[in-house]
Amino acid sequence: MFMASTDDLQFDTNIHGTNAQTWTGILLLGLYLFFDSFTGQWQSRMFTRHPDLSMIELLFAMSTFSTVLSFITLVHTNELYPAIEFVYRHSEIHLHFFIFSVCSTMGQLLIFYTIKNFGAVVFAIIMNCRILLSIAVSCVLYDHPMTYQGYGGLLLVLIGVGYRIKKKAEGKRLIKWKGLDDDIAMELVQEWHEHVEM
Repeated sequence: MFMASTDDLQFDTNIHGTNAQTWTGILLLGLYLFFDSFTGQWQSRMFTRHPDLSMIELLFAMSTFSTVLSFITLVHTNELYPAIEFVYRHSEIHLHFFIFSVCSTMGQLLIFYTIKNFGAVVFAIIMNCRILLSIAVSCVLYDHPMTYQGYGGLLLVLIGVGYRIKKKAEGKRLIKWKGLDDDIAMELVQEWHEHVEM
């Protein structure tokens, strides 16, 4: 809805005027949405199944995985040496790295705290509200025009977030499952239900 709400948006060319890989972008966006939804639920499940797991341990595990994945990507694309050379030539970047790392670590710890104490659904609600606020501020500050379809998309997301907040406050689930009595079935439904709520 938001992509179609801009009148002059062209999907066949990129900003350089060459052919754009539209389906690749849509696939990457879909994968991002899937893994973004999965990550919060997985972290919530880790905290539930392993009560002794600390936020620092989870931060270390995720940072290690991210570092290894980034290293493999840099080696695979032959960008490791240019990246190291850039850091070597621009020594002032070390302060920026430090500030970025401190802010990123603090933000990640706050995310883990929210997920551990309030659950992944509350965290998703907070993130949705943050994104909506960012879109609204961007439209006002940078005078980005939006069509009625764009406003409809914003309203649709606001209604969904409001409904989830209402159900969470009432202690009710968004979906009620009928006819499931054994514990294994309930655990499976609980796992799928958490993903649907995201």
